Amino acid sequence: MKKTFVLVLLLVLLIPALGITAQDQPVTIINWWATERGRDTAATRELHFQMARAFEAANPGTQVAISLYPSRGFATRVLTAIAAGEGPDVWYHYYAPDIAAQGFLEDLTPYLEASDVDAGWFESAARRGVYQGRTYGAPRDAVAGFIAYNKDIFDAAGMAYPEAGWTVEDFRQTAIALTDVDNGIYGVGGIEGGEGCLMWSPFSFNLGAELTSEDGRTVTGYMDTPEAIAAMGWCLGLVTEDQVATPASMGEQFGEQTFMSGDVALQTVSDWEIPALLESGINFGVVAPPSFTADSAVVPWADSYMYYMWSGSDNKDAAWKLIEYLTGPEAQRMAAEAGVWTPNGPAIWEELGWNTDPIKSVSYDQLVNSTLTPNYLRSQFFFDCVYPALGDVRTRWIEGGERDLEAMMTEATATAQACLDDSYSALPEGS
Repeated sequence: MKKTFVLVLLLVLLIPALGITAQDQPVTIINWWATERGRDTAATRELHFQMARAFEAANPGTQVAISLYPSRGFATRVLTAIAAGEGPDVWYHYYAPDIAAQGFLEDLTPYLEASDVDAGWFESAARRGVYQGRTYGAPRDAVAGFIAYNKDIFDAAGMAYPEAGWTVEDFRQTAIALTDVDNGIYGVGGIEGGEGCLMWSPFSFNLGAELTSEDGRTVTGYMDTPEAIAAMGWCLGLVTEDQVATPASMGEQFGEQTFMSGDVALQTVSDWEIPALLESGINFGVVAPPSFTADSAVVPWADSYMYYMWSGSDNKDAAWKLIEYLTGPEAQRMAAEAGVWTPNGPAIWEELGWNTDPIKSVSYDQLVNSTLTPNYLRSQFFFDCVYPALGDVRTRWIEGGERDLEAMMTEATATAQACLDDSYSALPEGS
């Protein structure tokens, strides 16, 4: 009996030393890939790990392996890994919904039908993941676009701050009045003076034009209309005729967000830029986007990153649990309180009082009224076909000095449409 007791005691002591426990069980590892952008703060990196650890604590036997990559080239990295059969289980990106036709995204519809996680998403965020009535992406966040203004520049000029209800012409005249090139002060930042003005800014919907059809497959009859040509002319004119936009040298230092220099009066921003702005020390305020005319309503611009699951994942149930957690209230609140991402649904905004906050309420009002998906998010081939064509127009206008904008836009439209047609014809029938 004594020998038996000693043997059992030895086993009790040795088993933990060997790394064996009574609770040993197979561990499921979920590979979660994420990105870091230049505008991200240090809290962004930490947030990923906080979320992963919180998820693991609530899901014993599941571990999350996080890989953070630079945002540049991230989509190519993901697709290359998938082609090699080594794709991540979960990642986030900003694909157009019709990327689902390529087959590498898992259809999340059956998972959602068994869950209530999407009950409170902003409609602008939810529709980003829907293709042909099926859901392939779940929103990481929800952001809107608005205008930031430098209070110190306005104060020095003795000008009143902009207010909701202004027009694009009010914006332009304000930028002209505040530009003082001799003293290094510019009316507008880098986004407004080029093709980005018609894509990732509120002006894209508030200059009276569209670039593509609703499904993103057609630019003929959109990008070549008098309205679109006039809109592009308005944007380019900020650089050449009005001369209120920041120079290229400032863009090389600060990127598109030259407002961060402290020497720019007005610039389009989104919720993604606010954390960095708050850290910058710039004395700024925000205001709703200007409308096209005094008689027209502001058309909101809204965007979001989306979580995706690889259709080749070996751990789909566990991967869905992670997506469900990341898009649910606990993780959304965690991101909001860390000041990293704005929540994907109105409930957390309201819980935190952001719907009445001087800065965040401006975005909130845009999000709850958003009805249109930005042009660049409508087609998986936009950045292959439409973006380069518009960039060519900007180059020819600003650097080449060409001034027949109608001819250039007509040519760009034909080039973009031919590219879109070729790209879609190469997809499987019915895509």
